[in-house]
Amino acid sequence: MSLGTQFETAIAMIGMGICFGLMVEIYQRIRPKKKGAVFLTDVLFWINYAVLLFASLYHVNDGIVRLSFFLFWLAGCMMYITGLRRFILPLVDGLFFCIRFLYRLIYGMIRLVLVIPILFTAKCILSLARMSKFLLLWVVKVLIVRPWTAIVRTKK
Repeated sequence: MSLGTQFETAIAMIGMGICFGLMVEIYQRIRPKKKGAVFLTDVLFWINYAVLLFASLYHVNDGIVRLSFFLFWLAGCMMYITGLRRFILPLVDGLFFCIRFLYRLIYGMIRLVLVIPILFTAKCILSLARMSKFLLLWVVKVLIVRPWTAIVRTKK
């Protein structure tokens, strides 16, 4: 392996260490609370990160793994924790705030434009059906039952 390839691999592993620190921060913020889901999502997180790490390693140097590359990866993690974390965390918090804001905005708009009018229409139709039922029963009572009972009484 040439010196240039080793340098590229070292830079890639430092970048993957920084990426790992950022991904762990984001994952901790969106991690589920239920124990069964935590186990499943933890396993999926580690599998995805391992695939991402080794895919980048394969892309840079055809998948040659050496101990020094993991030391560079660890150095990247330490760079994130000691230096970059305090700059990136406010950005991540702002991103999550924007995502939550957009979600609530879209949810509210859909509710206002679609759900509430549909529920109002359904309630109006249900009220009309109840009034029609009452009116129909009243008509049956007044026009059919009362005259019939009067006819039956006069025959006795």
